[in-house]
Amino acid sequence: MAVSDISGAWYHCSRCGSLFKAAADAGRRGNCPDCGGDPSGEQEPQEAAGPVRVRRKIRKKQEGNPDGQPVRREDRGKARALLVFVVAWMAVLGIGAVTLKRKWPARELPDDEAAELSTEALEDQRLIQDELENCGKRLTEFLGAANIGTRAQHVLGSGRTVARMARVQQFNPSNPLAEGLSVEEVRVIRTPAGRALETLWKTGNGGRIEAVFFEEDGEWKIDWDAFARAGTESWPLFLAGRGPGEGEFRLLARERISSKGRDEQYIGLVLYATRTGRPGEAVAPSPEIRVERNSPMGRQIEEAFVARQQGVGPFGSRLVQHDPDDMIRLRVRIRREGEDERVFHLDELFACHWLQLEAAE
Repeated sequence: MAVSDISGAWYHCSRCGSLFKAAADAGRRGNCPDCGGDPSGEQEPQEAAGPVRVRRKIRKKQEGNPDGQPVRREDRGKARALLVFVVAWMAVLGIGAVTLKRKWPARELPDDEAAELSTEALEDQRLIQDELENCGKRLTEFLGAANIGTRAQHVLGSGRTVARMARVQQFNPSNPLAEGLSVEEVRVIRTPAGRALETLWKTGNGGRIEAVFFEEDGEWKIDWDAFARAGTESWPLFLAGRGPGEGEFRLLARERISSKGRDEQYIGLVLYATRTGRPGEAVAPSPEIRVERNSPMGRQIEEAFVARQQGVGPFGSRLVQHDPDDMIRLRVRIRREGEDERVFHLDELFACHWLQLEAAE
């Protein structure tokens, strides 16, 4: 470690590795000028320094990223776009819900009204269960009767109806077949004359028969006028100019609209007869009959057309759904004028249905 000469010597510190010159005499050599320690390593070692704490930065895990990996910029963009979409969609749904609620506010029925509706529904169901089979038997016997006298036993107000039955039979002698009757629809309707059973039956030959039953003296009987679409005259003969120039009829009606659109002042009606057993067919159209739109009669007819578009007839009837499209039922008085050039006028509108409703008239 040491190199000696007369004037001094070079020493290599065994502690820090420094090279320095000092007296050759060990007593005068001294300590290493760099580290301050004994270059020979014979001094007592100094106390070791305490442990050094190294503070390590730990990356916090990002929300939605359990592995703690850094989230890429494009991923953050997608997440932000999804959040914006969800918030916008929820806002649209909220606005729509508020709008619908304002337009169609929910109506909570009072307890007594709700109970009354429930009671009516139970009564209607009980009536159908109790009387539908009897109504079917009555209709079968009515259709199969050999003469008007026997047939009249099954209709409402037979005493005042039998004369009309005889007259109508003169120009419409045929009746639907009674074989293979099966009920297709039945419901209870409430009219000014009381409750009625509205029924639609399918026949063995594919036809359909509509019959409405009212209670009379404890029995449910057929409204013959509605069944036969009864009138005072034959509609085809009336259109042809034969017989009286005025008559009452139960007809179908549609509104004629020109290529220029609906007339704002008048309703142009075309009237049709019906075919027995074929509720979806109409025959024998009339020339156009004009009715002032803003008259009481015109307003009733317009209301009937609106209800027909919704598939509903008077008193909640649903049988109108089987009529030809866009046609309504009318019971009217029609007047005919002229011979070579016939003109027809609607003088009176009795009802926008075919029921007789004797008790209400």
